[in-house]
Formats: sequence, structure tokens, C-alpha cells
Amino acid sequence: MTTARALLTGPAPVKLEYFPIGGVAEPIRVALSIAEIPFDDVRIPFDQWPAKKPTTKYGVMPEMTLPDGTVVTDSMAMLRLVGESDAEDKLYPSDVTKRLQIEQALGLVGDLTRAWNPSLYLGMRAQKFGYPADWAREEKDKVVKSVRETFLKDDLPRYVGFFEDLIKENGGQFLIGADLTIADLSAYNQISYFTKGIADHVPKDCLDSFEGIKAWMLRVKSHPKVVAYYASKA
Repeated sequence: MTTARALLTGPAPVKLEYFPIGGVAEPIRVALSIAEIPFDDVRIPFDQWPAKKPTTKYGVMPEMTLPDGTVVTDSMAMLRLVGESDAEDKLYPSDVTKRLQIEQALGLVGDLTRAWNPSLYLGMRAQKFGYPADWAREEKDKVVKSVRETFLKDDLPRYVGFFEDLIKENGGQFLIGADLTIADLSAYNQISYFTKGIADHVPKDCLDSFEGIKAWMLRVKSHPKVVAYYASKA
């Protein structure tokens, strides 16, 4: 039987290709570092994407090329594969009960992301929502502001509450217990996004009233292996 670690190790390192941002590749990068899997972190500049896109399997990134040449195309498949390769069996434990908990937490991250995506893409790809290509900037900003404020008032608090409940139910450290898992990496990537001031009308302090999630975010960020990864990139 082929193991995840065997797939990810070989004469050549894993190659992970994505844009020069965190995005959906960031949990995978961190997980590769934690699992001690050597990898080439290839970051494609945005202006090179039009030329790169036709060379990808499905016209999207990230793409992961394994040492044997196999191309993996789904970010969550990559994250699970890397998690399973963890020699300490913590990122994605072989214990089925733990995996079930992780999968449910990952599903919750997916639900949060889907709740946010209309707010995100309305500002980026308004035509996909039926708005004209020449949509007046002032009118566009007014609609985007309204949609994002509704998300901040209704959806974000609800999902953050779910994550805080998970942390409490599982001992008060990480989402699934005492150990950092791929569920934490995925959730941290999405939730911390809202505190970065990247998206218009989403203030950096939007999570300030959620002490439980703030404490959890600090634990994830301060985990020695997470710290080591970012130190290696400094």
C-alpha cells in the first residue's frame, strides 16, 4: 500500500504552484513545513498567469506536482494528503474518530467561505452576478458595502460562534483537541483574513468582540511549528 509520505517524498521535492499571496495555498505550505516535506514554493506573478493558465490541468491554481510527476489539482486534496503524511500523526490523525471531527470542522470552514464568497466576488467579478461591465463605481461600492456589512452582522458572528463552541467542546486548545490539525490551518487561513484589512468595508477589528476565537488564533499563530515556517520565509 502506498503511503502519503511515500507519495510526497522522492528524488525531487514536491512543487507547489500558486500566486504570490497566501490564499488557499497557505494552509498547504504550512502543513508541508510541519510535516517536514521538502517542497518548492513556486509563486506565479499575476502578470504571468494568462500565459501559465493554459498549461494547468483545469485552468486554476494551486497545482501540486509530486516527485513522480503526478499533478494534484484540488487544494483540499493536497491539504489532506500532506496532513496524512505527518509522521507524528497529528495533522490528520489515522484515528477515524478524530478524522470525522476534522472533516466536520473542514465542512464548517467551507460553509463560512461560501457565505463570504458572494461578498468577495461581487467586488471582483460583478458581471457574474448580473451587473453590467460598465457598472458605475459609486453604485458598485454602495452595493458591495451593503452586502459585506450584512455578512459582518449576520453570517460572520454565527460561524465564529460555531468555531468557538468547537474549541470549548474539545478542550479549549484547538478545534479538535490538544493538537494542531489541518482543520485549524484551514480555519485560521479563512478567519484571519477578515482581520487583515484586505477587503473594503471589512474592518480589522471585526473580530475584537470574540475573545475565544482571538485566543485560538493566537495559539495557532504561536504554535512552534507555525512560527518556524514563517521564520523560514522571513
